[in-house]
Amino acid sequence: MGGIVAQSAGNGDDATRVVLLFPGRRLPLKFNTGSAMKASVSVPQDQLIDWLCRLVRIKRVSGNEHEAVEFFKQEFSRFGLQFKQSGRNLLAWRGSGKKTLLFNTHTDTVPANKGWTLDPHDPLRKDGRVHGLGANDAGGCLVGMFGALLSADFDESRATLMFAPTCEEEVAGDGFEKFVHEIPHFDACVTGEPTNCEICIAERGMFKLDLVTKGKSAHAARPWQGVNAAYLAARDILKIEELYEGFTERDELLGRTTLAVVMLNGGVARNVIPSEVKWTVDGRTIPQLDNEATIARVEKALSEHTKIEQKRARFGVWTRSPKDELVQCACKAAPKSKVGAFGGVSDAWWNQKAQGLILGPGLSEQSHAADEWIEEKEVMRGYEIYKGIAEKFLA
Repeated sequence: MGGIVAQSAGNGDDATRVVLLFPGRRLPLKFNTGSAMKASVSVPQDQLIDWLCRLVRIKRVSGNEHEAVEFFKQEFSRFGLQFKQSGRNLLAWRGSGKKTLLFNTHTDTVPANKGWTLDPHDPLRKDGRVHGLGANDAGGCLVGMFGALLSADFDESRATLMFAPTCEEEVAGDGFEKFVHEIPHFDACVTGEPTNCEICIAERGMFKLDLVTKGKSAHAARPWQGVNAAYLAARDILKIEELYEGFTERDELLGRTTLAVVMLNGGVARNVIPSEVKWTVDGRTIPQLDNEATIARVEKALSEHTKIEQKRARFGVWTRSPKDELVQCACKAAPKSKVGAFGGVSDAWWNQKAQGLILGPGLSEQSHAADEWIEEKEVMRGYEIYKGIAEKFLA
């Protein structure tokens, strides 16, 4: 076993204590040998939850991940891992071989919303769950991947396992989308997001359109003297609904392209006919009707009164083959997990060339939710799957 020394517990049962040997550091772990010829090493669940609770205590809203970076730097150093830093991004690794697997997930969180009844930075362990901001998105992924980096069993002379905790996934910024160009070549990447440990090989593209509809102002007592921009915008908004409902393109994994009006703002006073209304459209796209094609249809549907002020298409459609070696390894490591699509968008998009998938412990509906939580047993399950993927892919 590369980097592992087993020591008998001397208590007559199947429990055995081991240490992972890195330069100058040792991590005590437990594993059960049972009747298997090859021991399976595992980071204890309590250790994973301790890391998770320590991360919850860190305020790490996008752009303010510095303390989370220091946390991982200290842990990497404590276990003798090689690592490098670029801004608020880190890369740690084991091994020096050619075949390389990358684990990536994000350290940042969204701000706590007004619905929280708990202190978002005081981790609460209750009923087998850990409550706290970022516990689910993506704390479980962070600690699971870190644990897998420490304990995965592979030949370090023939393969390399890397872990990149990166910043600003929740916003456009200086995270994985930039840092990926500083990471050495990797053959495959597992992106950590809460998927209930389902194996996701696709995600829809996303765009935002900022639109303005213009009319002519007048006194509200004499509306015939003006052109009400609110009415004009309302008609174009209904055209967006009609356009969306008429989409016939479908994808087996991703479903359909969607359009949604998500923001609306207009008017300057209660007694003035509005001359301008600004509104925003959110689009989520599939390969059969991607960002560019969908935006073109929106532009064609709008009246002459409405113009698109800004187009933002940060994420395109991302897909991988279920036949890829990485996906097959994940299916073996998580035989009860289904292969499907991720419901949101993630940093997987920035992995443009290598094999890839999106997987992690936690529930998507808990992401950004008040009193966010993740089940402790799911954190452990996620870790075990990450570890299994690494061992199978790097074998």
